[in-house]
Amino acid sequence: TAVLMFMVGFRTRQGYSRFWEGTGLLHQMKGEWFDTVSNCVTSTITANKDKAFEVLQFRHTIVRLMSLCHGSALEEISGIAGKMETIDVTGLSTDTLKHLKDCVEVRNFNKVEVLLHLLQSLITDAQDKRIIH
Repeated sequence: TAVLMFMVGFRTRQGYSRFWEGTGLLHQMKGEWFDTVSNCVTSTITANKDKAFEVLQFRHTIVRLMSLCHGSALEEISGIAGKMETIDVTGLSTDTLKHLKDCVEVRNFNKVEVLLHLLQSLITDAQDKRIIH
C-alpha cells in the first residue's frame, strides 16, 4: 500500500504541475498577443490626419482578427468548436471571411496559423501605407 500511495501522490503532483504550467502558458499567449495589438494601435497615433479613416479601419480590423485568433486558439486547445466569444467578426470584410473559410474548410489549413498570417499581412500593408510607423 505504501508503493500505491507513493504512485498516486506522484501522479497527482505531476498532473497538478502540468495544469498550472498550461495555465501559465495560456496567460503568456494572451499577454503577448495583447501587447502586439496594443503596440500596433499605439503606433497609429502619429499617422497623418488625412488617413483618419484608414487608421480607424486598421484598428478595428486588427482587434477583430486578434480576437478571432485568440478564440480559435482556445477552441483548438479545448476541443470545443464555435463556443468562444469574439469581437464582432461581421466587422471584417466578406473577402477576409471567405478567405479564412476556404483556407480552413477547403485546404484544411490550421485556423490560428491562417489568422496569424492575415495579421502579419495587415501590419505589413499598414506599414507600406504609412498608417503605422
